Amino acid sequence: MEAAMKYGVILPIWQLSVRDAETLSLKAEDLGLDGVFVPDHILAPPATTQHYGPNWPDPFSLLAFIAGRTQRIHVGASVIVLPYRNPLVTAKAAATVDQASRGRFIFGIGVGWDEEEFKNLGLPFRQRGARADEYLRVIKAAWSADQPSFTGKYLTFSGATFAPRPVQTPHPPIWVGGSPGTISSPALRRVVLLGDAWHPLALSLADIEKGIATIRELAGKAGRTVGFAPRNMLALADKTKGAGRGAFEGSVDEVAGDIRRVRALGCEWMTFDLPRGDVAGMTHAMERLTKEVRPAV
Repeated sequence: MEAAMKYGVILPIWQLSVRDAETLSLKAEDLGLDGVFVPDHILAPPATTQHYGPNWPDPFSLLAFIAGRTQRIHVGASVIVLPYRNPLVTAKAAATVDQASRGRFIFGIGVGWDEEEFKNLGLPFRQRGARADEYLRVIKAAWSADQPSFTGKYLTFSGATFAPRPVQTPHPPIWVGGSPGTISSPALRRVVLLGDAWHPLALSLADIEKGIATIRELAGKAGRTVGFAPRNMLALADKTKGAGRGAFEGSVDEVAGDIRRVRALGCEWMTFDLPRGDVAGMTHAMERLTKEVRPAV
């Protein structure tokens, strides 16, 4: 018997106030959704702000606030760009959110894609993959002992105390993301070696299936089990779209059919970007997801 699918929504914080994010998170919990997630930018260049928006609150601070206002729903990042911060700072912030949420934090991570933002932050874009891999090892080491130690290319430490550690053991779930619309071999290897779930962004159903097959093969060789939690835009329409439609785009029956397909592939979570617009429109989208789509799956 297939496990029940969990549903989460990504809050478009680039166009929301903190209070808007609070309102949507409380509504998501009230509707019975399983998770709310926020993205990560620090010093976004003009092209990014023009495409999305200018408002990028600190994800850890925002998630800790949402955790304090909710009781049940998971709070997560989709995704933290690991090379942007010292990994010990990231480890401390993430552990604090897990403490604040009493173990409801999901740690989505990625290597980043915005080369201009790396330049703005004075960081080497070409090293982002190698740094992300080591930084994730640093974070896991920090979470594993009260006095952790680590020796690496970019960071070495020992003999100091790290506290608090996360509530969840051995650590919060680590979801490894990838570049929008692509399947990256390094990202697939990263999830198998260092992650708990694959969290691809904006893939077609065929590419989701292809990526899952590849990860299962790699994980089998490594003796590991990996979960799957795709992220796509929720694009509900009142009429059937038919041939040529995108993944999770169309009528309630079409979107429900896509969810059934990824559930059959072994996906435990489905996360959706809410459509752009005002809070009322985003609330309506969540209501349709929970009251129309989910019962049809």
